[in-house]
Amino acid sequence: SQNDQTICLRKDASKDVIKNMALEDYQIVHFACHGFIDEKIPYRSALVLSRDEHSGEEGFLQVREIANLRFAAELVVLSACETARGHIEKGEGILGLTRSFLYSGARSVVSALWKIGDKATATFMRHFYFYLSQKNDKAQALRLAKLDLLKSRYSHPFYWAPFVLHGESASRLDFR
Repeated sequence: SQNDQTICLRKDASKDVIKNMALEDYQIVHFACHGFIDEKIPYRSALVLSRDEHSGEEGFLQVREIANLRFAAELVVLSACETARGHIEKGEGILGLTRSFLYSGARSVVSALWKIGDKATATFMRHFYFYLSQKNDKAQALRLAKLDLLKSRYSHPFYWAPFVLHGESASRLDFR
């Protein structure tokens, strides 16, 4: 049903688990983890997930692996440091994590331009999802969350300005 959700924490948030999920069934996919960006070799950039002792997987979900996944998500959120960064290729733009999610079928991606703190990011994401749930489009929800943080103890742009939206921005998500 539309209210179904899967939450993978700690050792369950492994690359094997992600690769074996029916990702095309999810409207929103949210990663709250570490990000590793290699601007010289963009295909090495990765989300850092849990190591899987049994399979020997190191836990890095790299750009090339993300490109092989199949998403149909309206929104992928990369709540991880510097996930909007990457290698700038002439005529192509930025090659990195955000682009690989868009290539694999996500309609839009929210990612961060610089290192982000856990508490401020958690506050920001609560506001962002609240506004999404109130039938605001993705761009408006992002804007309203930023305005809320501007009026909070996280008013410095360091806390709210790194979050950017890529891809389709005008659709609304159905939280029923």
